[in-house]
Amino acid sequence: MKLELRMGDWMVTMGLVGLYRVFEYGLRNGVIDQRYRQSVLVLPQGLEVETDVLPQLPRAYFLYLIDEYSAAKRESERLLFYMEQAKRENLFSTALSNIKKVITDIGKRIQKYFPDEPVEPLFEKLKSIKKPTQWDQLQECVSDFQKMIRKEAINEKLTLNYFKAAILKSFFGQVSFLNVSKNYLDLEGHIEQFQTDYIAPVQYDLQLEYILQSASAVDEILSFLDQHVDYGPFKTLKKVWKKKTLSQVREEAKRLAECMLFPGHFAFYNFEEMVFSPIGLSKGNALNFNWNLQDKQPNPISSLAKLVLFFAPAGAAIYSKREQLYDQGEYRTYAGFVQSDAAFPEILQKNNHFKQMKQQKDPFDHIVSKLVQSITTEARYVIDHLFFLEFSSDYDSKKTHLHYYHLPLYLARYFVEYPGKLDYVHYEYREQFIQEVLRGVDPAQAIYRYLRDCIENGRSHIGPYIAVRERNRIMQLKKGVKGMEKTDKRVYALYRSGQEIRKAVEQAGAPKAADHYSASPSKKISSIAYRLLNAAKAGDRKSFLDTLFRLHMSAERPISPLFLNALHERDLDFTTVANAFIAGLLSREGQGEQEEVVS
Repeated sequence: MKLELRMGDWMVTMGLVGLYRVFEYGLRNGVIDQRYRQSVLVLPQGLEVETDVLPQLPRAYFLYLIDEYSAAKRESERLLFYMEQAKRENLFSTALSNIKKVITDIGKRIQKYFPDEPVEPLFEKLKSIKKPTQWDQLQECVSDFQKMIRKEAINEKLTLNYFKAAILKSFFGQVSFLNVSKNYLDLEGHIEQFQTDYIAPVQYDLQLEYILQSASAVDEILSFLDQHVDYGPFKTLKKVWKKKTLSQVREEAKRLAECMLFPGHFAFYNFEEMVFSPIGLSKGNALNFNWNLQDKQPNPISSLAKLVLFFAPAGAAIYSKREQLYDQGEYRTYAGFVQSDAAFPEILQKNNHFKQMKQQKDPFDHIVSKLVQSITTEARYVIDHLFFLEFSSDYDSKKTHLHYYHLPLYLARYFVEYPGKLDYVHYEYREQFIQEVLRGVDPAQAIYRYLRDCIENGRSHIGPYIAVRERNRIMQLKKGVKGMEKTDKRVYALYRSGQEIRKAVEQAGAPKAADHYSASPSKKISSIAYRLLNAAKAGDRKSFLDTLFRLHMSAERPISPLFLNALHERDLDFTTVANAFIAGLLSREGQGEQEEVVS
């Protein structure tokens, strides 16, 4: 039997991408027999799936995830990084501490599941290492540990535990083999549980749909229900249908709930937490989501939809992201996806590129630029319906952080016309800058934080100026402006003005009288930059200009007419004027000229 699985909401499309990735992996690695190579076909609107291939998918699913999140590979890479640090005498102590922590934490897990492994002697050997001169011994310990963790059974068990807890749980909670009571299962046990909980229900439901159409007597239907009496939905149907005629059964079957994700299929399940935790609600709490006023089945979905959604983790790009910056920040695991109204093959291709670039830790602006390079103005409809989404879900606290990043036409133009222009901006601020832009938010707040960081840490860098210039370019494109040469020159002139004032303050130097205290030039610059930045953030033009006039008077420098834009905003907005000058004030003369030439 052939199933046509059409794209829909992003979670369904994500599931279809994941299903195809798992199928491809299975064929490529011999997990799925080659006779099934035509069993999953990519169509413009989604996938066509032969039901015969369904039992082949659970093994491919787990092996795909084991390969994707290999504990042996992940921990070996960490240890390799720490070993490179350990080569430097001043970093040896810190590196040794990190290496011991990795080996001890993982080693205890190995002891728990594989008590016969020689973990304890490795611990003892590691304890004796304390000095940089023992680097060779440390290398030997790490090598022994890597050999141990690379054993198939050990890597398999540790990786299963990792992706169940770190990846799958955030998508599905503790359903099926994700329940803590199933932690004892080995790989074969996991495959069997997947088969029971996800594949078998699809097979049963599809067979029921076929028998209802083809049966010549009601006994054929009841006999089929009897064969699978342990399947919950069939047990209920048997009680209701056992005294009905064939025509009555068929009539009642038409009144059964229909899947809201894949219409035409019986819906014996609900779209709830156990099906897709990030945006699912428990059935008891879904008071505002009653489907046809049926509180027992508020969001009906089929076993087929439930199966497709279970492939969503394989369809997303999984990565770690810092929510805020520096000492106030925390890392969260995010799942990202690219959605559009394009044909499914294009969505599949874009998400494969997205995943690959995320794994390479490409900056978000590079990712967006590469994904829109092929889009032209003729494809405006596609652009208007292209967006990025990412979410981080914590099942235990019932909390999901879900972000949508839309790509309007003016932003597509920006990424095509100015690729790579944010390269000089610090990575974390660049990510925040781009994500605010994609949300339709003015990225000025990201620039303010960037400037404050430069003040507090005494950084002198061209990055803030680049961020100011690119923000201005984006704002101009949003207004429909085409030529950027004049405004770019004005922004650069303000930046250079800040550099010149800094130079004048530094040349003034320290006080000549030893008994008279005066702050150093760098402290003066920081203090002035703070006042200017606070005024800029508050939109206080009067305070900003007052500080600016005093600064120029003390430096005996003329004020550029460009600063009048802080009042009338004819050529540049106040935010651009203020931030461009502050960026120049915080950077040393000479920074920027080379980048300005090549931009």
